[in-house]
Amino acid sequence: MKSIFKFIALFFILTICVFSKEDNSSAKIKNYVKKHTNTEKTATNIYKSIMENSKKHDVEPELIAAIIKVESDFNHSTVSTAGARGIMQLMPKTAKLMKVNPSNLDSNIKGGTKYIAWCLQQQNNNLKLALAAYNAGIGNVKKYKGIPPFRETQNYVKRVLKEYNYLKA
Repeated sequence: MKSIFKFIALFFILTICVFSKEDNSSAKIKNYVKKHTNTEKTATNIYKSIMENSKKHDVEPELIAAIIKVESDFNHSTVSTAGARGIMQLMPKTAKLMKVNPSNLDSNIKGGTKYIAWCLQQQNNNLKLALAAYNAGIGNVKKYKGIPPFRETQNYVKRVLKEYNYLKA
């Protein structure tokens, strides 16, 4: 009988620990987004989209926030010289493949999250290779059998991992 009570007590303690970690993680992401955006409304919209899409596509919200920080510094109107658009810098072909509008904030986060989830799946959940694929394309990761020898991609992987590790700490 005592062992049953011990088990139940341990179960409740572990449950509290898990949920309090989730709340801390969620609060850290919310503050991170708020710090990098110019209005409360924009921060709220980005945060909600990150959380919703992370659940839907089974991608850690910290990873999505880290990618956004490195890709656009939370500026949803960013357009790169290569033509990548929006907060997660989706190329037109990628946006079309993901069936999203890259100019729409929520749609862009949905497409970017769906794309990184696909990259993770293609790279057997190897985060470094998935980030390299997100940045340089899956074909280049296959061609070079690892992170391509492009300085931009190598720096990109390091920068995203730095932000991701900060958010996970």
